[in-house]
Amino acid sequence: MQADMYNLYPAIGAVNAMRSNDNYAMLPGAKNTFGSCGMKIEGNKAEPPEQARGTIARSTKYMAWAYPRFQLSRQQEQLMDAWDAMYPVDEWECTRARRIEAIQGNENPMVKGKCQQAGFWP
Repeated sequence: MQADMYNLYPAIGAVNAMRSNDNYAMLPGAKNTFGSCGMKIEGNKAEPPEQARGTIARSTKYMAWAYPRFQLSRQQEQLMDAWDAMYPVDEWECTRARRIEAIQGNENPMVKGKCQQAGFWP
């Protein structure tokens, strides 16, 4: 699970460490924790920047699908579904998924179908 390439992204160490295993949430009153980074962490909740929400949602949904022991709460599942719908795939996310599928040997259906619909998958 930790080595699954669909779950690996470059990250700023301090942001990743501070977020730890906190659940994602909308934190409308919170200020950016890291200046211009756009990441908000408050209490035991984290709100990523808008440009990352769709990718995070699809990665999280993939992990729950691929690894049944990784279960999302109903609230997290609803949030991931909302972000998935609100923030569609872009060409880079689709290119990345194609490359991972070629290397790792399995698809990410949470991304592939949306990429096909958007015309980003041959």
